[in-house]
Amino acid sequence: MAPHRIHLDDPPEPFDRGSTITIVGDEAKHAARVKRLEEGARVELLPGDGRVGVGAVRAIGKGKDGWTLDVGIELVRRVEPVRPTLEIWSSPPKGSRLEQMVDQLAQIGVAAWAPLSAERTVVDPREGKLERLDRIASEASKQCGRAWRLRIGPGGGIDRALGDDLPVVAGDATGVAYHDERVASADRVRLLIGPEGDWSDAERTRFDALDIPRVAFGPHVMRIETAAVAIASVVMHRS
Repeated sequence: MAPHRIHLDDPPEPFDRGSTITIVGDEAKHAARVKRLEEGARVELLPGDGRVGVGAVRAIGKGKDGWTLDVGIELVRRVEPVRPTLEIWSSPPKGSRLEQMVDQLAQIGVAAWAPLSAERTVVDPREGKLERLDRIASEASKQCGRAWRLRIGPGGGIDRALGDDLPVVAGDATGVAYHDERVASADRVRLLIGPEGDWSDAERTRFDALDIPRVAFGPHVMRIETAAVAIASVVMHRS
């Protein structure tokens, strides 16, 4: 049986072989009440920063502040991030589609997602929504055993999206067919996905002026959440 995975938002230090750490909150309650772990049960600890702790449950308790789980760490291994490290900046889709998109991006190995505010963007997720997306990203990353969890960034406008020194690709149904020469050797790539109202003429002109490739990933116009997942899979697994 695979060991139970526990996500750690703020891992205690030292986090190394021989350490004993105490898990509290929802993760401890889930392990004790839902998974019904017992002393000696094998667990994986996922801080989300490339480290994976492997150990065993030493004690389970419940006090006035809730459940606790003491885990003795027997091994810590370090996992290299998936290459290329892919960031997606997209206009947020409406309603639950945004949460579904983040969940799926975590599953396929995308490194980060951030909300992009383009000229025709409609949805502007507030702080509370971004915090919920962060929880969804953590849960999805734990579910699929990622050593590096998907990060939720603050995002911003086109200026901010183009403001870092890394290769950028803009998904655009009117663009050229995808080829991976620009990103094949890159360690980090940023993919921009526009709103359902599409990029404006001014935004396309700006991409062209900055030599940002506008790339089509199929013959059909896709919803934002479909485009994000489909294009990310192509870029990550053909690079």
